[in-house]
Amino acid sequence: MTSQRTLLAIAIASLSSAALADVTLYGSIDETLESVSARGAANSAQNIGQTTRINSNSTFIGFKGSEDLGNGLKAIWQVESAIALDTGAGNFATRDSFVGLTSPSMGMLQLGLLTSSARAMGGIYDINKAATGIGLSAALLGKLGNFAITDPALKTQAAGQIGQFDNRLRNSVQYTTPTFSHFSASALYSAGENGSGPRAYNANLGVKYDNGSLYAGLAYTRSTTGVDDGAALSTSAFRRVDDLRAAAIYRFSANTRIGVIYDRTEGDLTQAGARLYGNRSLKQSVWYVNGSLGIGANGRLIAQYGQAGKLSGGNSSLADSGKAQHYELGYEHDLSKRTLVKVLYSEIRNNSAAKYDFAIGSIGGVAAGADPKGFAVGLRHSF
Repeated sequence: MTSQRTLLAIAIASLSSAALADVTLYGSIDETLESVSARGAANSAQNIGQTTRINSNSTFIGFKGSEDLGNGLKAIWQVESAIALDTGAGNFATRDSFVGLTSPSMGMLQLGLLTSSARAMGGIYDINKAATGIGLSAALLGKLGNFAITDPALKTQAAGQIGQFDNRLRNSVQYTTPTFSHFSASALYSAGENGSGPRAYNANLGVKYDNGSLYAGLAYTRSTTGVDDGAALSTSAFRRVDDLRAAAIYRFSANTRIGVIYDRTEGDLTQAGARLYGNRSLKQSVWYVNGSLGIGANGRLIAQYGQAGKLSGGNSSLADSGKAQHYELGYEHDLSKRTLVKVLYSEIRNNSAAKYDFAIGSIGGVAAGADPKGFAVGLRHSF
């Protein structure tokens, strides 16, 4: 209750200053009625039966503004906060929140809680409107067989079942170049203030091409824990995790497109991690393909398939713990420019040793071999 009152008070204060600055209030409300389960566990006692729930997906409210400094230079700021309307919960500035400078000729500089080029690429690629819900492709991407999001040090950079490469990065500074002939690039550095050791940091480089019809992107990210090579497992099994991601999308029209994304993750282990997993490194490749087909002027049939490959480099017994497949089929219909209805089915088929969960709207407690399944129908309104 206290956090809700604080959020409301700050929101009112922000609105009251609207006369003094260029301030925009915006956001989106996205609610779905869902039926989910996770059955088929290696240990049947760990199955999760059918559950009916309301999911708030990526519901949020934001405030942003700018000040013209002359000669094309502007000061910019933004504060976004996630809201769970189904429970009444909310936390301030949990989404992209920053202050910065921007210029058509010099590009943009931001400082704060930021989206890297890898996360942005995943969001642009994903077939679901606003890249949210139980069908989100981040269910498999960049998790290194789920070991990266459960590691004591790396899980602080994740958000629930979303890995660190699809999560916003704290304590960040990012520079984005101007767009030249549809090309742009970005570089991000995230200081390790919240890491396990003094040398913890995240670094990201990305480049993209987007001419409206064709999108192509490439991003490389290094995430370090800052721990010493001799650190105990209770601190971290990893010294760093590297991720290389590439995606391409072709848009035939506003509602019809095809896309593919490839993600290669490699973890460099500590001495204790090497003893546990059987080698100095773990590697995994994940790919997705998706598409939408326009139905009439306002509807689209959406479909997505992803596959997480085996974990290589470690003990042979670990290989299958990374393997899974993800299926999604759905329909979205625009009632207006700001409101849509949607219905979808999403299923993750885990290998007998794997335990992936939905990235957004995760079920929680998915046991090895269990298959998360969900049917959702909902409404999204943006303002």
